[in-house]
Amino acid sequence: MPSVLTIRTVQITKDAVLAGFSAAESIVLDVPQDADCDLSFIQVVESARLFAQSEEKEITLLRPASGGLLAVLERGGFLTDIDPSDRFFWLHERHIQ
Repeated sequence: MPSVLTIRTVQITKDAVLAGFSAAESIVLDVPQDADCDLSFIQVVESARLFAQSEEKEITLLRPASGGLLAVLERGGFLTDIDPSDRFFWLHERHIQ
């Protein structure tokens, strides 16, 4: 993924994700730790997750969300009362009860 993942690059990001799914059953997103992210990137990823689930494909992050991506997830409330599957996807954590 490029280091700018914002509304200005959303079409490029979407096209890259769709190209990945066209070429393989599973894709891994390598989000730079210093990436400049906004909610449009989260929307593309969440849409890609739904697409992957409906098409029996898989999408994962190379490493847990950090830096700008983690900040956007926190500001957007995505980490509040987070579902276990979302926790594993975004943070690579399993919730232990």
